Amino acid sequence: MARIAAIVPFLLLASCATPGRHAPREIVASDLGADELVPASDIANETRSAPLQPALPQTALPQEAFPIPSRNAMVWRPGQALMQGFLGVSYFSDVTVDIDGPGEVDGDDGDLDELPVIGGGGQWKLGGDRIDFGIEGLLSFSGRADAAAFVVGGGGAAVAVEVDLLIFELYGGPFASIFLGDKTRVYGAAGPLLQWADYNQSGNGLGDDGSGFGSGYYARTGIEFALPSRALIGFGARWSDTSVDLGGSLGDLDIDGVQVLFTVSSGL
Repeated sequence: MARIAAIVPFLLLASCATPGRHAPREIVASDLGADELVPASDIANETRSAPLQPALPQTALPQEAFPIPSRNAMVWRPGQALMQGFLGVSYFSDVTVDIDGPGEVDGDDGDLDELPVIGGGGQWKLGGDRIDFGIEGLLSFSGRADAAAFVVGGGGAAVAVEVDLLIFELYGGPFASIFLGDKTRVYGAAGPLLQWADYNQSGNGLGDDGSGFGSGYYARTGIEFALPSRALIGFGARWSDTSVDLGGSLGDLDIDGVQVLFTVSSGL
């Protein structure tokens, strides 16, 4: 027993001297410098004021990805119709009628080549973004009474006659249109043309008349400007070339030339 009692103190000293077996040391405020101390109230305030972070990252899209049209921009949607009316004058470069015998009626040497015209129709958009495209259909009336014309014979002699001419036209085809900014539109179209004409001439013993249907083709263009009411006003021109069989002793009425028009459109 005496030996055991003598060994125990040595074992206790050895265990205390073993590395890594020190008892944890309590850290007190005195171990830290004064500059390292942070009040608990400051930590709480900083925690409350810190912004909340989103659970998932979000990628901001540039504003240009969703362009906002101008308040005054003219927006034309597919399937929407733009209705147009017009008033103008025809300036034909050729108005002739074949008659029996060696001769013809020349209207462009008189004033039969200038006819007032009125009409209207619509353009239906089928698609397109920057450039709109679709189908148009229009009709027009033109005519003149007591217009001067000349019957030219084979020898070159000309005899004056008076002509009453009434023309009804139905035409249409594909069109393309583009807006230049918010207030200006430019368009163009072309297609077939159906024409009905009623013709009557008198004077110098050369009275004759006839009527009939014919066909041809046209091309037109124009420019329009938007008003605050969103209506469009502008100017246009149409070129056409047609031939109508008048029947009877008269032959074909051949007409080609240009119409100059003032236009008014609405529907956007």
